[in-house]
Amino acid sequence: MPTARVSVMVDGSLIQQVDQMAQGASRSEVVANALGAWLLNQRGKRLEEEVERYYRSLDVVEREEDASWAGLSEQTLGESWK
Repeated sequence: MPTARVSVMVDGSLIQQVDQMAQGASRSEVVANALGAWLLNQRGKRLEEEVERYYRSLDVVEREEDASWAGLSEQTLGESWK
């Protein structure tokens, strides 16, 4: 994927700390890695929210069925670890 030039304002002491910790990586690499980590974190949060929304939407019967499947999975997994 082609790169894009971005200009940001960052606290000077933060940049100094990054420069000290970068271990040879360029500032561009550090920023790209940080943005990638942030994006991954945001996707994880979104997935957690979607899963929570799904489970909160279940009615009593669906929750009981889910609990049954979870119990069966736990039992099967427990047997496979023996």
